[in-house]
Amino acid sequence: MDADVVTHCLLLQVAAGLSRAESCRLLSAFSSTHACIAADARAWRRAGLESIAVDALQRARDDLQGGPGTPLLALRQHLASLDVSAVSLCDPGYPALLRSIDSPPPFLYVRGAPDTLECPQLAVVGSRRASALGVRAARDLAGDVAAAGLCVTSGLALGIDGAAHRGAIHAGGRTVAVMATGIDRLYPAQHRDLADAICESGCLVSEFAPGTPPRRDHFPRRNRLISGLALGTLVVEAGLPSGSLITANTALNQGREVLTLPWSIYHGNGRGCLQLLHDGAVLVQTSRDITDALGRLPPPEVQPASADAENEELSACARQLVARLDEVAIDADSLAAVVGLPLQSVIAALTELEMAGSVQRCAGGYVRKR
Repeated sequence: MDADVVTHCLLLQVAAGLSRAESCRLLSAFSSTHACIAADARAWRRAGLESIAVDALQRARDDLQGGPGTPLLALRQHLASLDVSAVSLCDPGYPALLRSIDSPPPFLYVRGAPDTLECPQLAVVGSRRASALGVRAARDLAGDVAAAGLCVTSGLALGIDGAAHRGAIHAGGRTVAVMATGIDRLYPAQHRDLADAICESGCLVSEFAPGTPPRRDHFPRRNRLISGLALGTLVVEAGLPSGSLITANTALNQGREVLTLPWSIYHGNGRGCLQLLHDGAVLVQTSRDITDALGRLPPPEVQPASADAENEELSACARQLVARLDEVAIDADSLAAVVGLPLQSVIAALTELEMAGSVQRCAGGYVRKR
């Protein structure tokens, strides 16, 4: 990954007057962050920027050229000391599922292994004040699905979140923690050791500017990314009302599966889960319920095989897609329209094909490997 991507993302974020929506339009118009920042004012206007935003971006770029003592470069050095990378909307490695949500973040700061974001993921959320049974269920289910090839995504919070991350790590799987703070501001502080362990088997992710402290309004924004990265969201334990139910509702609005556990009617911290079941969520008792609901998952490690053997092992959806692909790139939305399948199923099948080595992701979408 181009190390300068972090600098480019910082520049876009510190440019006063440049909105997040304008950053998205700008990045969508260029092939790389370098091309975006190196463009002239006329190209920026063609990309949809108003004069105020153009002037703000020009000033930020001029400040960057001021030398090593500029605040932006000092911030870049700070992130380099933490081994922070970044992925932007114009990068082929930007998570495909996240790209499809309303108002995706223009870029993400990442600590750990950025390629973890490209793995098929299950979001696991629940109460910060979880019961002992809730913690056990989150840890065990997360461990089981991680061993089955799913990356476990959560929010690094106390309770269910922490248990899910630990379950995935203990099973030797991968996990993603989406932060409601800057990538350099850990919250809660008692999860510092857990955060370090996550970076060994996955990554920490944030859309917020470095140095951003925890704020109440940032958690709903964080939650839309947790559900947006994942094929489905598992609510382990939640009361009424709760932030976990907001995440579940966001997942539904994003066209993703919602799953939950069947708690007793006498367990107050499980009433949110019972409400989700009443509303049509998938009932989960074992990890098999999760993998069945999300469809066939690729194994954690895929060995190269002949084309005939590959096609025999692919799911029906994946076989249908690979027959439609050729050397001309096509994006997931267009492919879903062509084959008449839900976008979620198409993206899951494309991930399966990519891991099997049958397709390749590029800037314009996906192409078939010959």
